[in-house]
Amino acid sequence: MELALVLPVLLLLVFGLIDFGRVMQQQIQLTEAVREGARVGALNGTVSDMQAQVNATFGSGAGITYVTTQVCTPTSGTTVNSTLSVQRTFTPITPLYTVIKLFQSNPMNITLSATGVMACLG
Repeated sequence: MELALVLPVLLLLVFGLIDFGRVMQQQIQLTEAVREGARVGALNGTVSDMQAQVNATFGSGAGITYVTTQVCTPTSGTTVNSTLSVQRTFTPITPLYTVIKLFQSNPMNITLSATGVMACLG
């Protein structure tokens, strides 16, 4: 009888920890990939070079949307920055999010976003 009462709460905690850990891991990985992409832009790379670096670091086919991209040019001064902003939709693997969406009138997706800024070398 006690197991029937405690098991749903225990599963809720375990599934929540799994998905929360995955969100944090992917957010950190996305931030690192964007930082590397902004570094490529600061070293006079092109927009496609920046996006290729993000795809190489984070993984291609990850559904990344590029929001803002600004590269440095050879004439850029030290006050100009290379900027890269991206967004990605997170897909949970546990059934917890599906259950939560059943009780919401307007369910929303989890969107991860990251911005990388590097100073131009001038």
